[in-house]
Amino acid sequence: MDLIELEKEVEELRRLLQKKENELCLLKQNLNIVSPVLDQNGSHSDTGVTGTETKGTLPKWAIERYSRQILVPEIGVKGQEKLMRGRVLIVGAGGLGCPAGVYLAGAGVGELGLVDYDAVDITNIHRQFLHGEKMQNISKADSAARSLRSINSRIKITAHNIQLSASNALEIASRYDVILDCSDNVPTRYLLNDVSVLTKIPLISGSALKMEGQLTIYGYREVDDKKKEPYTGPCYRCLFPSPPPPEAVGSCSANGVSGPVPGTIGCLQALEAIKLLVGRNRESLLVQRMLIFDGDDMTFRTVKLRSRNDRCAACSDNATLTELIDYEALCSMPANDKELDLHILPPEHRIGATELVQQMNKPGHLLVDVRSENEYQMCCIEGAVNYPIDKLEKMFEELMENISGASRVTFICRRGNDSQVAAKLAMEKIEKNREKIQDVEGGLHAWAKYIDRDFPVY
Repeated sequence: MDLIELEKEVEELRRLLQKKENELCLLKQNLNIVSPVLDQNGSHSDTGVTGTETKGTLPKWAIERYSRQILVPEIGVKGQEKLMRGRVLIVGAGGLGCPAGVYLAGAGVGELGLVDYDAVDITNIHRQFLHGEKMQNISKADSAARSLRSINSRIKITAHNIQLSASNALEIASRYDVILDCSDNVPTRYLLNDVSVLTKIPLISGSALKMEGQLTIYGYREVDDKKKEPYTGPCYRCLFPSPPPPEAVGSCSANGVSGPVPGTIGCLQALEAIKLLVGRNRESLLVQRMLIFDGDDMTFRTVKLRSRNDRCAACSDNATLTELIDYEALCSMPANDKELDLHILPPEHRIGATELVQQMNKPGHLLVDVRSENEYQMCCIEGAVNYPIDKLEKMFEELMENISGASRVTFICRRGNDSQVAAKLAMEKIEKNREKIQDVEGGLHAWAKYIDRDFPVY
């Protein structure tokens, strides 16, 4: 048996094991073996051994298991009962969703839903610690659900192995009390915002990139019997009515992230969800406030956000958005960072990896790598010069001098997006011989696929 056949057999066994574990979990739930021992009113019929007395409604196992947080005055017995009846939807089982899921499962939240379309990749594991090395190529939602069940077998965990879209988001989200946005792309953020507004479910939104993270709550509603009008916090569209251009959007795969940063934000998302479920008021929550974490200088600060926009298309009294739309079309980008493919340069200024090899053998050819210095130091094509796109403004004159003396100039980056941006800037600055400027379609990923199989793909 060769290596490929053995890997396929192992993967098939993992799928079978996951299937059997799901069947076992469902069977236990149907037999009421693992479900929280609370009825609809939060009461428990079994008071324990004859002769003992429990003042509250929590069963013995719950008191023992959750005692450390029940002792917290802001939670208490009533708060724990609410947590055990609570339902939280986590969208994204990645760097934010993993730590959030761990602490919500640990806290005994009655039901967790995990939404993720992706499979576990080796690049995920440094920060997405619900997934291990053996779970590569397995659904992230299934992998995370399996790990969380090992943490708390008494809660219900549902894996939604699907890409959230306008066609399924309302049906899925309507089953839950709180939504956690742990996604990594702009279309999903707009989708979840509109879902939150339409269903009136609060949205706890987190983000992390490089050494920084942010956290706030959108779509919060608080009913006060003493006031005629209930308080409604701003939604995502109140602050960002229009999406940014695709080339301005960063991602962990393109810009990097230090693992503890999403870990920190994900933990705090779980904390805000716990506070929401136990009934803390908006003064205690990140409503109309945004927490900003800088991991480089280890500082936390909160900034006040503008109030609800009276002209917001989604949440105002005169809202024009009354149903979900095509969010990939709205944002001009896919609802993931896997296939982002910008089209900035005309086709005649784009070449393939095989054509690059031919160009490199000709005299006067200049290969410009526009990735960051760190990326360039990790791996590069021999002979390439590094002009990082984030420092291009300072180095532009030097670059243009090199371009003027070259017979052909090829820009390259990791996937073929930043290279187009840089090539376009160069073309706008030269008056003659613009045809000599080009970029590599597919970038270094194409180089690794078609030319050098040993070249690292990250």
